[in-house]
Amino acid sequence: MKNDSFYEALGMQAQVAVIAVPEMPEHKFSRKYKHKKKLLIKAYESSQTQNESVAGTFRKLSFRRKIQIAVLIATLALFLTGGSVYVAYSIGGFEGYRQSTNTELSFVNYEGACESLYPRYYLTYDLNGWDKEILCDETNKYSEIYRNGDKSIVYSYETWDKYTEHNPESDFEEMHPGGECVKGRTLHHINADGSERLIWTDNRYWLSIDYNGISYDEAVKIRESSYAPTYQITYDMSDWEEELMSDCSTERWVVYRKGEDEFSFEVCTKESYQKVHLNTEGGELESRVVNGHEGIYLNNPDHGFQYLAYDNGDYIFAFIFTFDYDKAMEIIDSIKLL
Repeated sequence: MKNDSFYEALGMQAQVAVIAVPEMPEHKFSRKYKHKKKLLIKAYESSQTQNESVAGTFRKLSFRRKIQIAVLIATLALFLTGGSVYVAYSIGGFEGYRQSTNTELSFVNYEGACESLYPRYYLTYDLNGWDKEILCDETNKYSEIYRNGDKSIVYSYETWDKYTEHNPESDFEEMHPGGECVKGRTLHHINADGSERLIWTDNRYWLSIDYNGISYDEAVKIRESSYAPTYQITYDMSDWEEELMSDCSTERWVVYRKGEDEFSFEVCTKESYQKVHLNTEGGELESRVVNGHEGIYLNNPDHGFQYLAYDNGDYIFAFIFTFDYDKAMEIIDSIKLL
């Protein structure tokens, strides 16, 4: 079929279709219908204008603001659909997030901080006139020697794991049974190959004094002068029951109880304060300044406790208490390095 014949046939079909359609009688719409029709058209045109205005306003927003709106919408959607909502915190060096009734906290900036608690022991014994030389100064071991003529004293301490590399604890107890008790610690006296040694432990370190040219009694006095400064509560807690919960190279935790009152004091290295879980149901974390340092505070009356933690510059101090905040602050303010 040629193109002319095709278009001629198409025209004939169109004429037949028009003839087949019956004439429709003229219909008059009521005034009420026409009024409704105008209202609908006006509402439609108004909605189109409003949509264009909202879209234009959103396009003019900054990218950061658009992200904030998107996060808000997503959070609302999670809330309305029963999803888990995370709330992030960043207060005084502590960072964490809250999900449902629990919050997980960590101290994030611990680079260059102390790796252990109280890394230095000292001798307060009068050694004026003696020459002092540091033999070893490592994270887990320290040693110094004092000389005065033909007399010498080597004062050392090292962590348990370092000491047991060459002195298994079981063999030590069997070969060197404990002697007298000095300052609450069992003192072991070793006399071998013309050298004498006093050795003891504080459950963090093995400490020792090797001596020549001085008497045993004087060596014991030197041992009595050995101490490591610790953070202590100077507030009068004599009528409180005290329980030592943990005492290691990275954490010391003591709990005090008196009737229904309880006070928990923990000092730990910054690196060890990781993934600490708090029950924050019924409470909200907030910022509090303690002794010039910003800390993180939680009051949870539903569970009957308050929590306070802060970085004092060297270590993390953390407290849990079940009584008045002002009274707890009196105890906290009394903590001294002694």
